[in-house]
Parts: sequence; structure tokens; C-alpha cells
Amino acid sequence: MEVVCATSYHEILAEYSFPIEPLRDFELDGKPAQYVVGHPKVWGGEDGIIEFGEEVKGDPERAHYHSAVSSDGKLLAISANRERILVYDIGTKELRQVLEGTGPLAFRPSLSEEKGTANASQNEKKGIQAPEYILISSISDATLRGREDNKLILWDLDQCGRVLDEEERIDPSAFADKAIDAILPDLVANHEWSRDFVAASTLHSSFTKALREVASDHRRRDNTVFENVSIGTFNSEPFSHDGKFLLYLSQNSTTQNGMREPQSLPHVIVYDLDLGAEAHRLSGHTDAIMWTGFSPDDQHIASVSWDGTMRMYSASTGELAWTTVDSGGQSWCAAFSPDSTHIVWSSASGSVIQLHNVGNGKLVSKFAGKLKSWCRCFSWNPDSEQIAFCEGENAFVWRPFDGSTGTVAQHYQIEDENDWRLCSSVQQVTWMGAGRLLCLQMSDGSKLVHDTHTNGKELFQRPHGTKIGWQDFGLYGLFRGANDDEEVYLFVDEDGKLRFWRRGLALPPSSTHGREQDVVAVPQIEDSSALATESLGHGVPTENKPLVAGRDAWADSGAALWTAE
Repeated sequence: MEVVCATSYHEILAEYSFPIEPLRDFELDGKPAQYVVGHPKVWGGEDGIIEFGEEVKGDPERAHYHSAVSSDGKLLAISANRERILVYDIGTKELRQVLEGTGPLAFRPSLSEEKGTANASQNEKKGIQAPEYILISSISDATLRGREDNKLILWDLDQCGRVLDEEERIDPSAFADKAIDAILPDLVANHEWSRDFVAASTLHSSFTKALREVASDHRRRDNTVFENVSIGTFNSEPFSHDGKFLLYLSQNSTTQNGMREPQSLPHVIVYDLDLGAEAHRLSGHTDAIMWTGFSPDDQHIASVSWDGTMRMYSASTGELAWTTVDSGGQSWCAAFSPDSTHIVWSSASGSVIQLHNVGNGKLVSKFAGKLKSWCRCFSWNPDSEQIAFCEGENAFVWRPFDGSTGTVAQHYQIEDENDWRLCSSVQQVTWMGAGRLLCLQMSDGSKLVHDTHTNGKELFQRPHGTKIGWQDFGLYGLFRGANDDEEVYLFVDEDGKLRFWRRGLALPPSSTHGREQDVVAVPQIEDSSALATESLGHGVPTENKPLVAGRDAWADSGAALWTAE
């Protein structure tokens, strides 16, 4: 085995190229998946691009990116660890707004048409412009990494993705000049200061920094801000699906360095967005909470914690319905089935996968064996029968209802003969195209898509030596073009670029295995301006397919509670 000597992750990454051929591949009818015509592809050959990294500035290797797409598929928000959130119109690729925020992002789901109309009428009577979109983020960089003094903020955006009633910005440097000019004569005459001393000091930069921070606070004075709280991680969904409630975490620091009094332990807050008030406070966990979420029918709320348990609550009353036993290690994440009847979670330090009945907590099935690494990502297929998840170099599709341990429908494993573990892992999985396509996001930035119908696969590879930062999730697609033969993937990549790729459909003639293909190849188009988009992907309901056009467009409660085993 070849040993590569390197002193840092980025040095290792510079030498790494994602392997085109896996150790284990996706299959159909016992035959391994084949690349469709034109694949693998490499960054640089995309069909459209937005270079958002240029707007963020700074060292790309130190960048931390988060992103979110609005429920109607029109807006994309990207945050970086530099107090900047960029809001783009996906169809026109136009940068619509820059916000002073950071950290994980989420758009509030669109309200129902009836409720939206009612709210609009009430606001019209009051002379208030109602926001078309609401985005949640953190405010300060320094509050990342689990600090308890984190602040969350709700940004009200109009139909174009711009801030409502944005005020004119001040020039902090110019005001610092005025302030120093006003006080300098007194400092020189009465306090033995000199102009040269002041010029060489940090007075101006300190004034400018203070003014900049206070100006930011002033611009946010009308925003809803939550103090000393955070939202869940690992694909947590902070909003209820009907858009009425928000979940956030309070006192959510770990107790691994010492247990605290019960009133100081982590808990989940359920906030009523319409009333602007706390609805429920969900207590019981004894260590940091990693994941929270509403069931798709908004009847239940679940939370997963480093205390090794998962807890299930009634969303309407806030009462605890059931809880699991301590799994014997940190627990990381969970996911409700699309039909709201079951929930899967990773326990025992993320190495054990279990499925429970949402209604009574009964253990339905347990994935056979113990994983070698943490599992921190789940994605249910829309059929509510299959779950995709990943850990280390592996991605699995699990059918949990096929017996007490379920069955493995698919197992993909990255080839790692040179022991590139820091680079070669599957970081995220998600279903696209109404559950037909399974998409994988790799730790080196490469993306892989498998078509479960044709057994074709597409690889979008990071070029050798390309510098990248870190990103939590960047798989958004599909977006449909002007005709049904045109579908486009939207990927937020770790090098600070948003890429659009036309979906490749045709398999090589020798790879069809005698199966009739039900799709045709997308024709090559010289001019990308002919493309328009409608979202069919992650986080965007397939029944809402707004056509977007434009130049270059596509794109606790006590002893009576039982413990589920």
C-alpha cells in the first residue's frame, strides 16, 4: 500500500483524486452500475455557474458553507463563516441580497394559500408589507461551534428575495474620522496627546469596528432575534411543515465535562411564529441535543441527543410520548418517514441504526451489524419503504420492513487502496427525482448520482489539487428545463461555486443489459440561454413546479411514561 506523507488535511486533499471505480457499486438485476455517456465529468465542464466564493472573500480552505433553497425552489441562500449570507435568484442567477449573518440556514415553508391570503389582507389593513420569504440564520461567527450565547435571527424577504424596507447604510470609517476630529483638540490641549500618536494608534480602527457592529444592530432592530439559542444540526428541519412553528435549542452545551442542575440542561423550544411566543418547552435530555424535527404531518416532534436517547413528543401538547433507553454512546441524528409512521435514528455513537414506530415507540427493525464510523445522515425514499444513509466510505439503501433486520438493497463503497480516509468518505445522501435518483456528496466535494431505473450513474469530480472548504449540504436538484428532455442538477460546491449540470441519461449501448431505456439523451445545447427551470429536488415539493425563466436560467411526563426498547 502506498503511504502518502502529509502534515495536514489540505495537503492530503491536494494529492487526492476521487476514484472513478468503487470497491462496491450500485446494482440492478445483479449487474453493476455503468456511467452514462459523457461521464465522469470534472468541475469546469458544467453548464452554468455562480462563483459565490468571490462574494464571500477570504481563504477558500478555511471557508465553512451552509445553504438552503426556498420551498418554491426560487431562492437559494448560502452562508459562510464571514458574516455574509448571499441570497440568489436561481432562475436568473442574480445576487438579490447580502445579509449580515452566518451558520446553518433554513427557509420557512410557504404557508397555505388560504392562510397566506388571510394574512395578506390583515397586513394590508394595517399598512404592513408581508414578507414572501422568511429565512433563519445565526448572527455572529464567534457563536458557532455550540456556544450558548448564539443568536438566531429571522430575515423577512420580499418576493424577489430582498430585505423589506432596507435602510441606507452608513460609512463607519467616515463617521470615525468625524468623531476623532471632534475630540482630538481636547485630547491634544488638555491630555498631552499628539496627532501623530493618534494616527499611529488603533483609535480609528477601533471606532470603525464599534460603529460597524452598532450599525448592524441598528439595521436588525426590527427583526425577530432569539438570544442564547441555536437550531439543530445534521439535517434538522427547524420549521414545521405547515410553517407555523419553529424549533430551537436552549442551554445546549454538553455535560460531558460535568452534569448540571435539571433547570440548566438542554431543552427544545417550540415557538409559535404567528403569535410570536413560546408554545412548549421540551425537557428531559441530559446532554447536548444534536437533531430535532417535526413529523411530516406535524403531529410529533423528535429529538436526538448525546445522552444516547431519542425522545418523542406531542407537537400539540408538548407532552412526552415515549423515549428510548440509553444506547450507550452519543446519538446523532434521525429522520421521519414521509408518511409520518416511523422514525429511523443512529445510536451507540452513531454505529447502530434502528427503526421505531412513531405512535408507540416500538422497535420495528435494527440494521444488521455495527457500523465502523458515525452515521449522521438519513434520507427516506418518498415510498416510505427505503432509507438511504452513509458512514465512512459506505452508502447503503436499507429496506427496514423486510424482517427484524431489514435487507440491504444497495451498498456503495469507495475504493480506498491508498488509505485516504480523511478524504474518501460519503458525507451526505439524498433522493431526487421523486425517489428515482440517489445522490451522494463526498468529503472531497465530488458528487455521484445513481439512477435506480436504468442503473446509470453520473460522477461530477473535483479536479486534482483544487482547494476546497467545508460544507454541510449542497445537493439541490433536479431543475427541469424548457422541455421534458432537459433536467439540470444544482450543486453547491466546496470551492465556492454553484454549478448547474445537465442530467445525462443515455447508457452506452453495451450497458443496457437488454432493458429498454425509458429515457432519451439530453441533446447538447450550445447556448444555455434556452434553459428555464422548475425545481424537482431536495426540500422542494414536486407538486410545486414554478417555471423560472431568464438568461442562463435553470437554473418530561413522569413515571407513567414507558421506555421503548
